[in-house]
Amino acid sequence: MWLKTFASKLLRNFAENRRRVISDWRILIAARRIAHGENAPLPDERKAAEIRRELVSRGDIKPVKGIEGVFIIEVPFAHLLEVSEEQLIQEANPWAVFGFATALLHHGLTDLPPKEVYTIQFKDGEHLYRMPLGTTLDDWADLQLPPAKHPQKIGETVVVWTEIQRKLEFGIMVGYSSGLPVYVTDVERTLLDALRMPDKCGGIAKVLHAWRDAESMDVARMVEYTDHFDIQNLRQRVGYVLERLGRSHPTLEKWRHRLKRGGSIKLVASEPYSETFSPEWNLSLNVPPSVLAIMD
Repeated sequence: MWLKTFASKLLRNFAENRRRVISDWRILIAARRIAHGENAPLPDERKAAEIRRELVSRGDIKPVKGIEGVFIIEVPFAHLLEVSEEQLIQEANPWAVFGFATALLHHGLTDLPPKEVYTIQFKDGEHLYRMPLGTTLDDWADLQLPPAKHPQKIGETVVVWTEIQRKLEFGIMVGYSSGLPVYVTDVERTLLDALRMPDKCGGIAKVLHAWRDAESMDVARMVEYTDHFDIQNLRQRVGYVLERLGRSHPTLEKWRHRLKRGGSIKLVASEPYSETFSPEWNLSLNVPPSVLAIMD
């Protein structure tokens, strides 16, 4: 009787929070919160597993194929809520950050259909900076933080993982996917990553369209982020694009004065050099003129 009663309370809790995607670790946290509110003994992982098995046996939750420990709630209230690939990935990996083409789509900066989901993982220690969404530090007292899973496909959708150094873990915000919070790169970090790796954003033409259309871009923040990378080649690319778009900042002149002469870099690193050249930024503009014209 205790098991059935507690399982029902847990479902009501998820309904109140309009959450349809859950995991073993979220069941444990929610169960402990309920017990704490009733001044009852806090469930451990074994008790939480019993509750989960009860929910599965009743058909109230269904395991997600290919992601161990992640479930979709199937009771009537939940059918009103959408489930997205981003929700499932975030539940499987609480440290994941959505970036590149997925973040461009999130910010309304691309018309690319979402054929893949682009996800960033930062090397080592993400939990020092970010908590699993919907939880607090107090929730994890005396508990181990959940492991990070790396699903490769959600249904027919491929998940593309990019590993980035921990020192570059900045420019992350909380966005929403079908009503649930997810970690996503902010506008400036998304545009910067897109310029660094245009192949993960549909190509350089789509990237320059995004830069042009990003009316909310904070130029000061973009300059700050670029300096944080501390890569001279990136400063040249960002400086050129900003000025071509008519955006200005005092730091751009400082970047220009530090340029190394005697050899240019390319706007798109993976493409051959072009004779079309920006002498101000010592930059080979190795894309078709029609692509560069996107910024005009």
